[in-house]
Amino acid sequence: MNTIYKCGCVALLGEPNAGKSSLVNALVGCKVTITAPMAGTTRDAIRGILNTKQSQIIFVDTPGMQRATNLLEHKMNRVISGAVKSADVICFVLDVTHVSPKALTKLANYQDFGVPVIVAVSKIDSVQPAKLFQVLDQLKKYQFVKEFIPVSSVKKIGLDTLINCFEKYLPEGTPIYDDTMYTDSSERTMAAEAIRESIINQLRDEVPTGVKVVITKFETENRTINIDADIVCDKPNHKRIIIGKQGKLIHSIGINARQKLEKLLGQHVVLHTYVIVREGWRNQAQWLQD
Repeated sequence: MNTIYKCGCVALLGEPNAGKSSLVNALVGCKVTITAPMAGTTRDAIRGILNTKQSQIIFVDTPGMQRATNLLEHKMNRVISGAVKSADVICFVLDVTHVSPKALTKLANYQDFGVPVIVAVSKIDSVQPAKLFQVLDQLKKYQFVKEFIPVSSVKKIGLDTLINCFEKYLPEGTPIYDDTMYTDSSERTMAAEAIRESIINQLRDEVPTGVKVVITKFETENRTINIDADIVCDKPNHKRIIIGKQGKLIHSIGINARQKLEKLLGQHVVLHTYVIVREGWRNQAQWLQD
């Protein structure tokens, strides 16, 4: 008897810092999207690709849902809308440690979208079983949700169950991507994101939401990848913070980013970073288009 092959897109939605990016990385089995313990880390739709014997699942990691205050955040919200429209399955990621009325209201908004909705109750390694059961009982009233799957990206709990659940609801189809691919992001894009992740994790809330990274050079020579990157910030004092006293912080960011890039690209990397100021870039359409 032939197994029916499934292929389709799963859009991961939810509040900022709900654990969407960590879950995508855990499901795919390698790092395809950056993670950080703060809201607003993901800015675009990042696709991770999982190939199993009976399916190809394309996970679309999206920015956290938030009220837009600038053009960048408006763009991020449009990314969410686009991911929902193209999804075969919606996976709403709900942080079990912080089940807010706001998050539940957003979950309820997806009952009429015409595609199956799965709720991944994330970060279950951070709570006692009694708390998890309390949340699951609270979610019973959302009868439009097909299944509620408790998961932990850190402890790798519930991932196989979640994958089987997605396969159940995905449409039949042939693979869209080659089975050797785990993301459709270019190496340049992944390099820029790796550098931005290093900045975020070292600076936390001081600067990151006002920083973008632009790769200006990406060349391979004698088994070495030479990368030049502009770190763009929107305030002069942010430039001083990123560089740090006697250049120590930008040096540390560079070392950390280079290590990430060498692991990601599998080659020796020479990285040069330049910190520049573009005041108000988050409200400049040309910068966002770039």
